[in-house]
Amino acid sequence: MDFLSSITGVIFDHAWGPIRRHIGYLISYNSNINKLERKFDKLDALRKDVQERVDAARRERLEEVNNAVQTWLKNVDSMEEDVKKIKEKAAVISNKHFLHIGLHYKLGKEAANHIKTTDDLIREGKFDSVSHKGPPPSTTDALLYNKDYVIFDSRKSHVKKILEALKYEAVHSIGIWGMGGVGKTMLVKDVAKQAKKQSLFGEVVMVTVSQNIDLKRIQTVMAESLGLVLMEESVEVRAVKLADRLRGTEKKVMVILDDLWEPLHLSDVGIQLPEMAGTCKVMITTRNKYVCERMSCGEIIELKILSDEESWNLFKSRAGDAVESPTIRKLAQKVARECAGLPLSLVVLGTALKDKSSETWETVLMRLKRSKEVDLPGVSKQVIQSIRLSFDFLESEAAKSCFLHCCLYPEDWEIKKEELMHMMVGRGLLADVETLKEAQTRVDLLLDQLNACGLLLQSEYEGLVKMHDVVRDVAIQIGAAANHAFYVRAGQGLEEWPRTIESEMQNCRQLSLMDNDIEDLPPDPMQYPKLEMLILRHNIRLSSIPEMFFLHMGSLMVLDLSRTDIESLPESFSCLTNLRVLNLVGCFSLKDIAHINGLKRLEILIMLGCQVSIVPKGVGWTQNLRFVNLYQVMNDYFSKELTSFHRLEQLFMDKFEGSFRELIINLRYLTHLFIKKVVDLDDSLLHELGSPSCWPDRLVKFRLSFVEHEMPLSWPFQMDNNERELQLMGTKPLAVWVKKLLEKTKQLILIKFQETELISINSDIPPFVFSSLEYLAVSNWPKLTKLLDNELSLHEEISLNQLKGMYIKNCPGLTNLIPSSFCQQSMQKLEYLVIDDCPMVLELFPCDQGAHNITELLPGLRTLDLNNLQSLQNVLQPFQCLPNLENLYIVDCGVRYVVSSEMETVAILADPFPALENLYIENCQEMSDMISPPASLQAQCFFQGLRKLFIRSCLRLKHLFSYKQAISMQHLSRLYIKDCVALGVVVISKENEEEASSSTHAADRESYNSPFPNLRDLALDDLPQLTAFHHPTAPPVEWLHLTKYTIRRCPKLQEPFKERI
Repeated sequence: MDFLSSITGVIFDHAWGPIRRHIGYLISYNSNINKLERKFDKLDALRKDVQERVDAARRERLEEVNNAVQTWLKNVDSMEEDVKKIKEKAAVISNKHFLHIGLHYKLGKEAANHIKTTDDLIREGKFDSVSHKGPPPSTTDALLYNKDYVIFDSRKSHVKKILEALKYEAVHSIGIWGMGGVGKTMLVKDVAKQAKKQSLFGEVVMVTVSQNIDLKRIQTVMAESLGLVLMEESVEVRAVKLADRLRGTEKKVMVILDDLWEPLHLSDVGIQLPEMAGTCKVMITTRNKYVCERMSCGEIIELKILSDEESWNLFKSRAGDAVESPTIRKLAQKVARECAGLPLSLVVLGTALKDKSSETWETVLMRLKRSKEVDLPGVSKQVIQSIRLSFDFLESEAAKSCFLHCCLYPEDWEIKKEELMHMMVGRGLLADVETLKEAQTRVDLLLDQLNACGLLLQSEYEGLVKMHDVVRDVAIQIGAAANHAFYVRAGQGLEEWPRTIESEMQNCRQLSLMDNDIEDLPPDPMQYPKLEMLILRHNIRLSSIPEMFFLHMGSLMVLDLSRTDIESLPESFSCLTNLRVLNLVGCFSLKDIAHINGLKRLEILIMLGCQVSIVPKGVGWTQNLRFVNLYQVMNDYFSKELTSFHRLEQLFMDKFEGSFRELIINLRYLTHLFIKKVVDLDDSLLHELGSPSCWPDRLVKFRLSFVEHEMPLSWPFQMDNNERELQLMGTKPLAVWVKKLLEKTKQLILIKFQETELISINSDIPPFVFSSLEYLAVSNWPKLTKLLDNELSLHEEISLNQLKGMYIKNCPGLTNLIPSSFCQQSMQKLEYLVIDDCPMVLELFPCDQGAHNITELLPGLRTLDLNNLQSLQNVLQPFQCLPNLENLYIVDCGVRYVVSSEMETVAILADPFPALENLYIENCQEMSDMISPPASLQAQCFFQGLRKLFIRSCLRLKHLFSYKQAISMQHLSRLYIKDCVALGVVVISKENEEEASSSTHAADRESYNSPFPNLRDLALDDLPQLTAFHHPTAPPVEWLHLTKYTIRRCPKLQEPFKERI
């Protein structure tokens, strides 16, 4: 009896648990919904934090967001929709005032399940990091930028010899030596370009080493170029990681070590030759042959001076046709001979003498003949004298100052034009300039002059310049002279303050110790009474400044403490009463800036990344501020006090919370306004801010986001610039000032507008605004059905010809994008098109019924990204073509085929994606074939330029390609297939029975044509039905040239294929 009762108890306990749980759904449905709301509020707060980190990673650091973070954000968005639906259903039940057992139970259960999921998302969302450094998109192009390089006959033989040596397996390293200014760097860049063009190497890494070998810096530059993150401090550990990357690379790597002054043990860096010669080779340049010999270079080449004829031609190309005139020709030839065949000397001096009088030529010739030897190792007196003469011929003191300021940076540094402007404004070197905008224009002109004179090099990147290492050495010599009083020890690996004679520093005006490893500053006050500029940037171990350090630096005007680890500004900071520029970028440990309140003349303050908690008292120090960068500074002190920064011209900050109207009224000199999120307490979008035509006209550059309760939208693609960006939320009519600002906008983001058409005569946004846009994003428009008003689509004045990128997100009523006819006459520059979460879109570019001619659309389009378009059945309509599309992403879409024709009686005449290189397909549940099967398609092969193919979670897909199609895909090198449960074979011979039967024995024939003949990287994962790669024929052994492969969870895959791999 006891036994039966115990059994009964167990049964009851097991039965009652589920019963109690289900009753709880009914009784506690209301409390469950309330609990779910509270939980989701926490999740939403977490999402905002994660999104802000994601935005910072993308915009400030140009990093790639981790896949796990993207998936998490997408899951939170989905959860938000679910919670919203539950709340709406609950509200309906509540309004009807009666108990509906079925609905209460269902909602209670849904809420309970979502509570658990929300808890899981909160737990998962606590990411240590949200992003990672991706491989640089085109580092090689930037590294090998070689503007105005001239190839001479005497150099062609060297290039040919080096390229032949690089092909020879026994040659692991090549050394090029010659005096400074002879053109070694230019030559190796040209060799690397040609080697890459000939596919000898897939990647090129170039590092300027210079006099002081810094192993850690060399490793860092190499790692960044290769997309590798080195967090370790130990040089040895970093070397091991770098070696693993070089050894395991898919693309062969050329490493160029430029300007070596002494032998370097490559293994100390992570380059292990000859062991990794199959994946890596090295070129070095040096002024000393001994370095090449000590490093056992397999080929050593001396780069000699140019011939007389080559020298004259180069000199003449820079000096201009005037050198052929009777009065100047003989003088010019003599000057050219004095340059001793050195390209740098010929370029610099020839450019400096362009359009000069014969008297000037005679003066230059006389000075060249009288020049004395100068102590610069490995640099001839001719080069030094040419640079000095070019400097002397600069027409203004401002140009000379601008040139000398460039030598304050380490060798081969990419110098920001804006930083040079800040320095020169801070030191008062720009006369008759009233605004920072004018100052930047003046500096840009000066830099153009210096570039035209050959004294500076143009960077590939806009806004940057560089200085040749020999030019920099001479500039430092010039700057060290008594009148200029420069002292430069940048990038020399210093670990302590330089030991100088006190008298040397009494007259020092500019001191640069940038990019060293100084940990401690001298404890006693420094006696530098005339010092006007001090640069301590990028001494990352410097954690504190002695309290009295600045006591005797009352003349200091420019101070750069960026990228140091300081925690506070010292007491003596208040003595810097003449300081005008203060750079604190990347001082992530800085908490206390209280002593800044003594800086009454401060004009430029840069605090990007400072986590300030102790702020100055009062705002007296702000009275002369003209430039303020507060990105990633979270203290609300600045939001509260900004209206007192009356002279401010340029403002950069993440979030402003206050009255935007008051801000604009008080800051009457603004020309640059960048605020990532405006929380406007006065709803200024509705109201005028003084004269509506006044302040928008003043703005030159801006980025403003008025999306108060929304996360600012991030662009899903890289833009040329975002210097005129506006984000608006269209819940209310727009004021006139907003429409004025829209006329100047280049990047526009529109969120939650209520219109049914984007570009329309009835819209609150004037249609002509769209004609000047370069980037357009539309998000969360619940009523939007189409982008273009039918009447406007035929209107000649409405054009989208400037548009480079378009992003459409979460428009549930949108059924199509833009008519095919409009795409043909407009949108010629569009490069990026991203459509996300528009479930009703049926077709992208609707065309006229019965069209049979091939229609090329969007000739500039390079990337098409389609996400969550469940109603979309075809990427393109029959006969449509995207002629230059390189990247196609199809995720969560209803497409049945990538290439398709609904008209079986008419054959497609051309590939719709002739330039496609990368194809990514994921979670397309309706996709049954890559190419639709009608017989009319059998004559045509597609994807012939495709290089990478990724397919994941396409559950109806049974095979990828026919055998005929596969052998035509000559360029495919990477193939990844994962989680396709129905996939039985990758390549199938099915064109006709004759081919199927004959191909059964194809492996035994020499004439067998391999599918994907250049495939190098193959991954097959979680394919439970996969029985063969090629059916009915297994590929012969000779076909398998794979360098990387992964086969996992493919239980039915035939063993012979596995064995061969």
